[in-house]
Amino acid sequence: MNKKRRDYKNCEILHVDQSDDEVFQTLAIEMERKNNSFFQFKKQVVQPKYGNGCISSFIFDEVRLIICRFKLTKDLVIHYNNDDDFIQLTYVVEGEKIISSSNFKNDILLESQDSYIANTHNFKGTIRICGAKTYKEIRIKLPSTFLLKHGITNQLNFKKIVETNRAQPISNDLFNILLNFESSRLNGISKKIFMEAKVLELLAIQMENYNIMSFNKYRICMGSIKKVYAVERLIKENLAKNYLVKNLSNEVGLNENVLKIEFKRIYGATMSEYSKKLKMEKAEVLLLNTQLSVYEISDAIGYKNATHFSAAFKKYFGETPMQFRNKLE
Repeated sequence: MNKKRRDYKNCEILHVDQSDDEVFQTLAIEMERKNNSFFQFKKQVVQPKYGNGCISSFIFDEVRLIICRFKLTKDLVIHYNNDDDFIQLTYVVEGEKIISSSNFKNDILLESQDSYIANTHNFKGTIRICGAKTYKEIRIKLPSTFLLKHGITNQLNFKKIVETNRAQPISNDLFNILLNFESSRLNGISKKIFMEAKVLELLAIQMENYNIMSFNKYRICMGSIKKVYAVERLIKENLAKNYLVKNLSNEVGLNENVLKIEFKRIYGATMSEYSKKLKMEKAEVLLLNTQLSVYEISDAIGYKNATHFSAAFKKYFGETPMQFRNKLE
């Protein structure tokens, strides 16, 4: 990484004194703009001489949400020397980014599926976005006025978090929220309410994830955490399957004992307990909202025997599936 950081021959270099707008105005051409009383939206297309792709920006209540999706021909090195004062949430969904500053003992490397919280106040340093590969980033800048509006300024110790100089993997919960930013088709006040709610949800989960990771106490490999998240996603997306820990360990390439320990530390339950919880919650939803038979629901969540499912459901909820459904009639 140090060799790449010092290579200034095969890259584009930009100097920024005020904001990211300067970078975007150089890299891209504005193609679309919407302004209303609720939010501002701007879409820019990357100029061919730099690469291809687009940059979308939303602004509401001084909150800036920027979605970058592009592939640059060369590495882009941005020298920052500004007095912005934001709490910034950065999510590198795909690609690679290196942050260097005299304020950090070491460079911060953000790779695919990494996230980071930083205070941008008086940031002086460089950010390098690696070219020749797809880069997707979602960045959210939160001003103190927004935090104060929601009464959370004094409750979150951002200084302590930032001083750890640690990136953390994007958890599955965070990833699903990030997808919502691009899939939403709302407009006007509905769009503004939606965006604000999702930003707060991201902030809440990000803070909780930092607490769970406890980087000062645990020195866990980032790759291992990502593999634990991959296991959680496998379990959640395949409730009809009953995985053995050994199979999950082989699936993600993580030592079985490490997987057991880290999964329980992050999710507060063993993989078996977590899987059962999700299965029972899914069964509850199906009983409440469908006319599927107990046998069909049993099969949908991985119980091949309806009797075993009924027993497990009763142990979890205190009543059989039929008793649960009948009391709703």
